[in-house]
Amino acid sequence: MRCTHITLLAASLLFGAALTGEASEALAQAPQLPALQRAARQARSDAAPHRAYARALLRAGQFRAAEREFKVAARLSRNDPAALLEVAEAVFASGDWNASRRACTALERATEQNSAWSRVCRAKAFLVGQRSARAFEELEVVLREMPDLPQAHLALGDAYRFRADTENALTAYRRAAELDPTSAAPHLGMGLLYAATGRRAEAITALREAQRLEASWPEVQRALGQLLGGEEGLALLRGAAEGNPTWAVAQADLGRAEQLAGHYAEARAALSRALSLDSGLAPAHAALGHVQVAQGELPAAEASFRRALELVPNDAETASALADVFAATERYEEALEGYRGAADMNPSDPTPLLTGARLAIRLGRPLFATAYLDRALEQHPGNADALELYGDVMVARNDRTRARAYYQQALAAAAPSGRAGIEAKLRGL
Repeated sequence: MRCTHITLLAASLLFGAALTGEASEALAQAPQLPALQRAARQARSDAAPHRAYARALLRAGQFRAAEREFKVAARLSRNDPAALLEVAEAVFASGDWNASRRACTALERATEQNSAWSRVCRAKAFLVGQRSARAFEELEVVLREMPDLPQAHLALGDAYRFRADTENALTAYRRAAELDPTSAAPHLGMGLLYAATGRRAEAITALREAQRLEASWPEVQRALGQLLGGEEGLALLRGAAEGNPTWAVAQADLGRAEQLAGHYAEARAALSRALSLDSGLAPAHAALGHVQVAQGELPAAEASFRRALELVPNDAETASALADVFAATERYEEALEGYRGAADMNPSDPTPLLTGARLAIRLGRPLFATAYLDRALEQHPGNADALELYGDVMVARNDRTRARAYYQQALAAAAPSGRAGIEAKLRGL
């Protein structure tokens, strides 16, 4: 059964994964579970080991097992409201709205139907069902009655994030972090918000704090790994994929990172896992296509890119990659059209137009090349690569005077690392 990944919910709801019978075996490989399970089984009257094991199960995507273990912890805690709320959160993490509506029953019975704790629980359930207005109604009452309840402020951050209200969400998460300095969840929420709004440095700072508080949380590892890149980022993405083996998106992210690092066997393995969990994951199909190109499997790569575009038709990067396959298999008309289409999808990126122009020059079709370059310069005035290519077109036309003028403009606009090639072309005129 595939579980919905609720990407707009907060930290406690960000555990989307696909649960299958085969996946249950993979979940046992999540690194921390065996030791935590042994500690919980040895604890007859102490709730803490059961709670730690339940949380690890939750992080690993084993929602039903986590719910059962949280129930044990709640019983040993004499049905403390905070412990009962964790039982419900294991249900919320699955993304099942019908189950989420029923998840607060035990807490309502242990406290009161309209207690602050019950209202927090219902607010979180409403967010699973994408009913943020109802969540705000519940939380407004809670914060009047218990203004220092960290779970309420965390839920409020969730609700504001659901509405893409960044500043109010950040305020709520900061207050939750002040009230509960041991919780990584508010810092994860802040990190994801900063990342979504392009505030990379602040996102890394927030996620570093979440990592300090809970280093093995796959959601934290994935978010930080995506931002950092490089060897550290790759290691974090590996940790996220290992920690939650049935989280398809994490497997796809790892596959893409391995592909970019040139680790094609590892990339293929991760992407195959991702697609076995969610065959409709367009980024996994696209990344697999890049792996197949690198390994010379052009027909298979074409099929992967086409499938990715069926799922996300306006993916400019994949459209351009498919055009590359057309060019490599000498279907030049399709390639040139493909580059034009990719440029239409993302006018802010001149790469498809420049690639199309290079192909047209190689094919001896200067009119096509100038059409691409005119458009590139219209959208990106002064682009050094486009100006240099225009010079190449003029060389192909034996117009050395105009070629020199374009190369000089390109040289003036180029970064230091790109000047040597242009200078060489000028000397060759």
